[in-house]
Amino acid sequence: MIDFRYHLVSLVAVFIALAVGIALGAGPLRDGISSTLESEVNQLRQERIVLRAEVDNANRRADAKDDAIGLIGEKALGGTLQDLRVGLIVFPGADRNTLDALEGSLSAAGADVVLQAELNAKWDDPEPSQERLQLFDQLGQSLADPEPPSGGSPTAATILAAVLSGADAGGRVGAWLAAGGALEDEGLVDLTWRDGTPASVTDRRAPEALVLVSDGLTVSEATATNGMATLASRMGLVDALAKVSTPLVITGTGGEAVVADLAARVDPLVRAVREDKTLAQRVSTVDNLESSAGQVAAAFALAWQVQGDAGHFGLGELAQATFPPLPPLRAIGGPLPESGPAPSPEPPADEKTSQGEGDAAFTTSP
Repeated sequence: MIDFRYHLVSLVAVFIALAVGIALGAGPLRDGISSTLESEVNQLRQERIVLRAEVDNANRRADAKDDAIGLIGEKALGGTLQDLRVGLIVFPGADRNTLDALEGSLSAAGADVVLQAELNAKWDDPEPSQERLQLFDQLGQSLADPEPPSGGSPTAATILAAVLSGADAGGRVGAWLAAGGALEDEGLVDLTWRDGTPASVTDRRAPEALVLVSDGLTVSEATATNGMATLASRMGLVDALAKVSTPLVITGTGGEAVVADLAARVDPLVRAVREDKTLAQRVSTVDNLESSAGQVAAAFALAWQVQGDAGHFGLGELAQATFPPLPPLRAIGGPLPESGPAPSPEPPADEKTSQGEGDAAFTTSP
């Protein structure tokens, strides 16, 4: 049986151990431990200063290169989209400065931005009202709208695709303009024409090519339930636009972001298009529209897309190259005979198009 003396000896031993530890820590071991910790802290501080300087230098070099690309691009762009009627499709949340810069690149290439279709928040409604569905059915009767991916009745995506491509039904000339006005009245889209309102448009030709500006949906949001529905809705519009055969480039921001996860740098819609082998063969994508390089790349990609050559460009995953080849000049009515190598129309397969493998993954055809 353990008696009181045993407990007393144990307590004395504990206090002796504490006293010895305090004595050693305040005496012979103090200088060694203190100097070691101080040395490690100073080393970490110096490493942080060096890394910060390297990051700042890298950012300055990247900005300088981006500025150079912008200046050179203004010269290289001239004539590549000469007199091409272009329409812009803008999702909610797109940055206005980026949008203005894109318009500047298209204009520098000689394009005529005749229409901007800005989708409103109602566009992503997962369950449209019965009245809205009836409106789509009514509008579909006067349009040659494409069939939805799952078949069935016309949708907002198929109606807008018909509007932006001027796809009237037989004998219903100009019905696409009226349908565009109906979508505006429903609060789904705002159509801004270069010549004013649809009623005052003197040139009743639809855009010959389209650039879609995707933004406002982050990678994390796209994986949530509501975000997945929004992404599916937007993919439905891309599918409808691809079916009307109007040259189309999908652009997004984030490719220039400095993040560890490469997948997080690609706009969810851009990534979804690249992963869809059918769409990847029919439309082009650019993932770094926030930079001058991305804005010039978007104009170049559109020039190739007009010729039927799709490509996927930027710094994110599944990009075929950082930048498109220099496109040929475009004469009124079509491209001039001389041209450089065109982007390969093959989709970016997983095994050969990861940006991590370098630009060699991007192929060209003669």
